[in-house]
Amino acid sequence: MNTGWEARLAILRQDAESKMLVPLRTHNWTVAIEREVENGEYLIINAKRGGIKHCVAIMYTSGTKNTVYKPLARLVEHIFINGDLYKLDSYAHGIEIPVSAVDDFPSLLVSWNSASTDGKFAAEAPTNPLDAHPPKHRALLSETPIEAIWLRLRQLTSVTLARKLVETRAFDAGLKLDDLVLNIKAEGLAFALRNAIDYFHGRDGQNVSQRVLSLYYGSMSFAFSEMLAAPMGSTALAEIEESTKLGHGLYTVDGEQEGLEHIVVGPLATGFFPNWLHFIGLPTDGLPKQRPKRYSNLAKQAPTTWATVEDLFARIPEVADLFAEIFDTKPAWVTPIYDADANPTPTLFSETKHPKTTYAILLDSSARLTKEDIVAFPGPISQITEVASRDPGRHFRVAVDSTGKDVWWDALPIHHSPFTRTALIVPVFGVVGEYRAICIALLYALSIIVRYRPSVWRRVQEGDLDHLRVLIEAFLAVVERVLPEQFLEHVTGHRVFAKQPGAYW
Repeated sequence: MNTGWEARLAILRQDAESKMLVPLRTHNWTVAIEREVENGEYLIINAKRGGIKHCVAIMYTSGTKNTVYKPLARLVEHIFINGDLYKLDSYAHGIEIPVSAVDDFPSLLVSWNSASTDGKFAAEAPTNPLDAHPPKHRALLSETPIEAIWLRLRQLTSVTLARKLVETRAFDAGLKLDDLVLNIKAEGLAFALRNAIDYFHGRDGQNVSQRVLSLYYGSMSFAFSEMLAAPMGSTALAEIEESTKLGHGLYTVDGEQEGLEHIVVGPLATGFFPNWLHFIGLPTDGLPKQRPKRYSNLAKQAPTTWATVEDLFARIPEVADLFAEIFDTKPAWVTPIYDADANPTPTLFSETKHPKTTYAILLDSSARLTKEDIVAFPGPISQITEVASRDPGRHFRVAVDSTGKDVWWDALPIHHSPFTRTALIVPVFGVVGEYRAICIALLYALSIIVRYRPSVWRRVQEGDLDHLRVLIEAFLAVVERVLPEQFLEHVTGHRVFAKQPGAYW
């Protein structure tokens, strides 16, 4: 338990930090508390900059014995009082150095800064050149943000610029790639992106069937480019192409019921898709080695290793309104919102430490989820409870473990979308929460139906399943806008903010 003087010194130390040490460091002074003195309750502070040194003291109170002031005045050039000046003429009698309130320190600091300035330049603190680095994000302002994204992607179809990107990313990762590897990776990256752009831009004038196929193969090419751009990713495009000879690594099988939405999709242990998942850092050990031939074969697999087309659509927040109108099942996403009611309100004098726990609301706009469903959502969430709200939907309060994070939402794998949706998505296949991977799995299923299941696909186009056509078209429009931005981020290693001028960031 702290004694009285220990508690007062702790307060003095905290106030000295905010009122003196922080301003000094801001102006590149090297500062240190040289001594903490119990008798008299004061600190002695040293400051150095540009060859100039200062030594000052800060006292807890002016009401300190004169026998403390006099020897202290021989050690420092200025004494500051952390509080009101009470009977200073009496307590500081005979002291020749200045004694003033700590609130006067900023004006003294200005004079110190001026005296330690060399001509037009302020003295600089010792710095490490490695501390200076460009931002890890790209801010793209355009009346048509998707065109700004395509422009950056088209840049990288140049082998020269692709090599520069690969080399920069390797340097940032602390790796040195030899010239041959750099050239091979750069050429593969440029070629893969050219393919992706051809497929995505070839959609103009295409019907829905053609768009499904183009977007699937274009997204695969984007995934190729992501693997080639990474410092520890594939070295050659041919290396990735080799994995596709074992198949795309996904399968479909008819569902328990008829209809496109009941068709089952799942990943396999071999082929491109599991290789890409492994590259992303997801476990693939539990994936089946053989493609199931019928729905009954799925009983031999873990239920988390497969999903229906409807399950995949449930994970696309941007088509939530259509999903809710077409299906009676539950969505697999929620909107995370800061819970202003549950979190303590910071005050002007409160500490600025990042909280270890932050309360958030997970909003289910469909009002179909229960608190038991919330357990399936990823991230360090606990203390799940449903709370009443006048707003539409169902609201679930959760505690988010935000230890070590600057902001609480960094603790959650949140999907950001230009369609004003911010979502937390339940992983598909047990472990796949990456939005772009979910989209590719859904595009694969649709491409199989387009190519090999005309009996189903024509019913979607002109028959009794035509209610699904609008949902599919809406999903394809989302893919065309969202995936190029997401893959640009993963190819460059930079967060992308693509907005219209004047839009909220």
